[in-house]
Amino acid sequence: MKIDVETGGFPWEKALQSGLKSGLATTFRLLKVMIPFYFLIEWLKLTPVLGWLGHFLAPVMKIWGLPGEAGFVLVTGNLVNLYAAIAVMIPLHLSVPQITLMGLMLGISHNIVLETAVLKEAHAPALRLAFLRLASSCLVGWVVSKVLMGN
Repeated sequence: MKIDVETGGFPWEKALQSGLKSGLATTFRLLKVMIPFYFLIEWLKLTPVLGWLGHFLAPVMKIWGLPGEAGFVLVTGNLVNLYAAIAVMIPLHLSVPQITLMGLMLGISHNIVLETAVLKEAHAPALRLAFLRLASSCLVGWVVSKVLMGN
């Protein structure tokens, strides 16, 4: 292996240092989002609020065979980002098929507010595309829930 004359070291050392620095920065940014949402849901579990809201959302979430509390995951993923949705999902102790279903739905419609704004700036039919993403997410979620959970 050749030593880089300019830096005095091996070429992979700089790449490794850069990668570690970037990886740690990304990890801390994600933790700043995920930890508050995780603790918010854990705190809400100790109060009757999560139960009330889950009961309120239950009829809609039943379409996909999900408990009412799963509505928080979908709302958070669509309004904030996927990492916040994951943080909300963890303390709810959902089944693997339920997590898979929500991951699929959010993969289609995640971060809808920000991405719609970006589409609008790009002079694309932003509201039409946002509706299409949400409708596709709901439809695909419904079909997959029938396959995964037999609902």
